[in-house]
Parts: sequence; C-alpha cells; structure tokens
Amino acid sequence: MSGMAGSTTRESFDALLATHRVVPVIRELFADGETPVGIYRKLAQGKPGTFLLESAEQGGIWSRFSFVGVSSFGVLTQRGDESVWIDLGLSAERALGPDAPAEPLRAVEALHARWETPKIAGHPPLTGGLVGFIGWEAIRQIERLPNRPVDEIGVPGQAVSFAADIVVLDHRRGTVMLIANVLSDGEGPDDAWAEAQSRLDRMQVELSEPSEAWLATVDLDRRAEPRHRTERQDFLDAVVTSKDYIRDGDIFQVVVSQRFELDTDAEAIDVYRILRSLNPSPYMYLLSLETPDGEPYHIVGSSPEALVKVQDGRVFTHPIAGSKPRGATPEEDAELEAELSGDPKERAEHLMLVDLARNDLLKVCTPGSVEVTEFMRVERFSHIMHLVSSVEGDLTPGASSLDVFRATFPAGTLSGAPKPRALEIIDELEPAQRGVYGGVVGYFGFSGDVDLAIAIRTATIMNGTAYVQAGGGLVADSDPASEFLESQNKAAAPLRAVAVADAMQRVR
Repeated sequence: MSGMAGSTTRESFDALLATHRVVPVIRELFADGETPVGIYRKLAQGKPGTFLLESAEQGGIWSRFSFVGVSSFGVLTQRGDESVWIDLGLSAERALGPDAPAEPLRAVEALHARWETPKIAGHPPLTGGLVGFIGWEAIRQIERLPNRPVDEIGVPGQAVSFAADIVVLDHRRGTVMLIANVLSDGEGPDDAWAEAQSRLDRMQVELSEPSEAWLATVDLDRRAEPRHRTERQDFLDAVVTSKDYIRDGDIFQVVVSQRFELDTDAEAIDVYRILRSLNPSPYMYLLSLETPDGEPYHIVGSSPEALVKVQDGRVFTHPIAGSKPRGATPEEDAELEAELSGDPKERAEHLMLVDLARNDLLKVCTPGSVEVTEFMRVERFSHIMHLVSSVEGDLTPGASSLDVFRATFPAGTLSGAPKPRALEIIDELEPAQRGVYGGVVGYFGFSGDVDLAIAIRTATIMNGTAYVQAGGGLVADSDPASEFLESQNKAAAPLRAVAVADAMQRVR
C-alpha cells in the first residue's frame, strides 16, 4: 500500500528540491498494528541521535501523531562552554558552514538558519528539524549571573539531533509515514531520489520484520528508594532563606529544587514504557544521545508543561502553577478542584506567572497581539491536577526560533520572579548545576514551528544512575516541610518508573 496519497511522488520531489533546503521524502503505509515503542525498538534501537516523542491529552487520550527518530545526520552538542558537532554522516562544515559560532545557542541558531525551509502544506507537524534538549545552564548565555555551581553529572549542556530518517505514526488513519530527509546541497535529483528510496526501503524491510514478543511481569506499585543529593535540613534552610529574600523585597517568588538519584540497570526504553503507563502527559519523550567523548546517556520524561510553542507564526505558552493530587472518587476530585480554584495563595502565584509569561511574549510578538486566551482552568492528569492559563501572540516578522526561546527561557515556573534576581538566588541555594532539569526538550522545525516542553518529571540516565530533580515555587507563606514533601511528590513518577523498569522480569 505504498502508493497512498501521503507518499511523495518523483514529480513533487523535483519541485521541492528546487525551492527547499530540506525535503522530506515520505512513504505512507497502512500499519495499524504497529506501536511507537515497537517501532523504536525495531528501527531506532537506542542508537545515538534517535528519539521517541508522544503526547497524551487530558484523560490519558493519546494524540494523533507519534514521532520516532530513526537516524540523524549529526548531533550539535557541547563540551564546556563551546559547541561540538558529532558527525553521524554529515560533516561539521556542511552542517554548520565554515564559520560556525562557538557559543552553543548561537551554534543552534546558525544550524537552524542554514537549513530553514518553507512549510509544506498537509504534512505532520514534525518531518525534519532539530530535536533534543537545551539544559538549564543555557541561561548563562542569556543572563549575566555571578556564580556557577559545580557540574556533578557530566551531561552536556545541550544536544540537538539533525533528524535524517523519521517515522510518524498517524493514529487516526492507522498509518505510518516513513520519512527520509534529503538535503538540497548534495547530489543531483536522480541520485538524491534514489538514495532516499533506498533509505525508505531499508526502513520498510526493518519495519516488516516480525517483532520479538517482549512480555514481562511488573509491579507498578513498586516504590523507589532514591538517594537525596541535598540533606533534608539543608533544603528546609534554603526555603527559610528564600522567604527572607521575599520578606526583604528582593523577589516575589523563587523555585528551589533538589536532586534524587537511583542506581539502575534498566534500559531507557523500558523506563519510558513504564512512565507512559504510570504518568501519561502532554509531552512524553525519550532521547538517546552521547557525549562528545562517546559516553551514552538517555533522557526520559513525561512533562505536563510547555515552555513555548510556535505554529504558523502564532506563539503560545501555557503557564502552570498551583496543584492538588487527584481524588480517589469523583466527589473527592471535585472537592479538591474547588479547593485549588479557590486557594488565594495558589491564585496569587498563578497570576504572577501569567503576567511573567505575557511580558516574555511581548519581547517577540507584535504590539497589541498578546492576549490571555484562557485563565486558571483546571487540567487533570493521572495523579495530579493543575491550574493552567494560555497566553498567545503573533510572532514579530524576522524573529527567529531561537529569539523565541531566549525571550521565554527559563520558565517562570522553574525560576521565579523577578527572573534575574531569582536566578541568582537559585545559584546561591542549590549546591550543583541543574543539568537537564528546568531546561527544555522538543524540536525546532526547519519550517519555523517550535514545540518545547519544560524538562520536569524527567530522568537523566547515565553510567548506571538515574537523576531526577524537582522543586516548587516558594512564596512568603510557604511551609518548609510541605515544600520538601512537594518536591518528593513531583519526582515520584519518573523515580518509580526507573524502579519498576529495573525490577521487570521477562517471561517467555
């Protein structure tokens, strides 16, 4: 069934190659029995530069598309404060040009600008682009901060894969789209088309191979027993110090976090499988990467919150602040929702972050276009409910995808307000760099669309250890013991996913 309407014809390919820097060659197949995890196992196999992106809406209903990154041309990452290109088939000079910037964010911007290409109508939201993460420490390329905590994990500050081959599952149509991205600066049309068809053939053969049954017994109620990087009393003291700063007028709010660690032998894909079962969220992701020195690591997460999204020239952000656990019964759920919606502290904190989001968008949106389209609605997830608002505006002509990132990063929900002073206080009170936590995971599409999740509810797995970090917004009347408990609760889902995956017993 490879002749379905969604497949790229030779005629359309030739036309696109003349006008586009990157051309996605698509072969659509009917494959309603395939799953995202199964395709990842068969085609990506955890190789560096591969990924799995999914989305679950409210109520755990899975969104229309899932994306599996099968291979990459290369990965733009960093060592120390300088960008590094990992060649997975495309040279650094061809990828970035002869004068690539050394600063990591500027290098991402240069790579994106070099391959920017017009949008193709009717295609799924992601067919090609830069997929990966930018960690918390990127803030030092945006703001001047006096202190720099120690890096205790060793994960690079960023890594974005230049996607080569992608599989898109369309759950509504029951199809998969095999996509081979072709770069227009390479071979002539005949050779480029033949090479794309060869890559599609290879993916199709691998996809048609029978899947090995992967059955296991699991205990989804298994509790994780992580190590705390920060002693309880030290965290409580940090909350008290934060309240002193608030009382003295330095800040209105600050987000202080702590890190948890868990030894694990589990495969990252199994951690992902458990996490998508335990905590389906709007942003589900698995990134398989390596450091410039060839050390593999994985990022697995289920984030409820976007930093920012750009779609067809419209910019969206959805601040989340205020939470309650889900009730055991519909009646208890309704009571907790009423408590959340009526809590003066939660409402004041949420309003502060909505104002912050609006101010951020004003930096990159046309005057008068920024508006709050939804205010303090309650969104329910598997274990928690949140207060959520929506702020959006029209992107200023000429503003780049990285301009949008710089304007909105970091999220107020992970820093505080005012942002610059809150960032200084975080450096003072947290003993080590945050790493991936509080950064973003997602993609910068070459057509200008952007979708970036805030990296929370996320595990970074490296050298047999899973690292999970969580915190909360501190205000004048925050209770230190409650804040300690809240940070534990927020870290619970990814930690439990690691623990459950670690104890899985395969059966035949």
